[in-house]
Amino acid sequence: MTASITEFNHALSAIIVTYNSADEIGPCLHSLIPEMVKCDGEIIIVDNASTDESLAKIWAEVGEFADIRVIENKLNVGFSLGNNQGFDAATGEHLLILNPDTVLQPGAIKKLLETLGSDDSLGAVAPQLLWPDGGIQRSCRRFPNHWDVITNATGLNLIFPRSPIFNAWKMGDFDHDSTREVDQPAAAALLVRGSVLRALNGFDHQFPMFFSDVDLCRRIKNEGFKILFTTDARVVHLGGSTIFKNRTTMIISSHISFFRYLEKYYDRLHQQIFNLIAGLVLYFGLVPRLVWHWLGLAMRFRRKDSL
Repeated sequence: MTASITEFNHALSAIIVTYNSADEIGPCLHSLIPEMVKCDGEIIIVDNASTDESLAKIWAEVGEFADIRVIENKLNVGFSLGNNQGFDAATGEHLLILNPDTVLQPGAIKKLLETLGSDDSLGAVAPQLLWPDGGIQRSCRRFPNHWDVITNATGLNLIFPRSPIFNAWKMGDFDHDSTREVDQPAAAALLVRGSVLRALNGFDHQFPMFFSDVDLCRRIKNEGFKILFTTDARVVHLGGSTIFKNRTTMIISSHISFFRYLEKYYDRLHQQIFNLIAGLVLYFGLVPRLVWHWLGLAMRFRRKDSL
């Protein structure tokens, strides 16, 4: 991606990657466009060869808003590559990574930009994510390690959901109802300082979907910047809309990406045995997850046939 831009046409570029997002993209743009008008922003949508009405829904929602570009891929290149295409096309000073299944609450972008601008040590700022019913999503994570593979594979994180030891990775000890510095917020809605993101060349392509945000946040912090989670900005997030459309592939991809993440950041000789153990746990952990998923599918099909 483009390493640097000396002159910016906009204060902000919002990047959205869509794939068969016809059901979600309309409400997302309906909430986003008024926010972008207020902050001098542009919208860049990268469509990964959708086969539904995503493109039609996009143009139907745009109306008179002129600062929008749509990149139509012939193939589904994935989340990371799609976002990097958007980053390359962006002319905004800062970059907002946004999922199509989000709805911004009024003033969210303004608050995120003000927060980022108030502290030069911030590399990224994330809003509080809410479920459609108003419940708080536990969207932040600590950077994972080998211990987290074990606690999640054995279910210890579920037995002790609020434990900072057994559910450290998913921050079970944090209620997500206060502003604080974090390792990694979800990239469903994440404002990143443009100079930082461009210097890092965006997402790492070896993480096509899962752990792309974990890796990006780790690189941001490795450069000495902080990442802030703020409850002053709120975004409703449906959650998992893309993942559930191809669940089997996504389950496999998540395990592969977890192992790649461990290999990337735990690369010293004495850590290789722990990588091997974690890799075996992730490999064999695929079986129960896939079986559980397939049983669920079979039960749903059976119920449909009985109607």
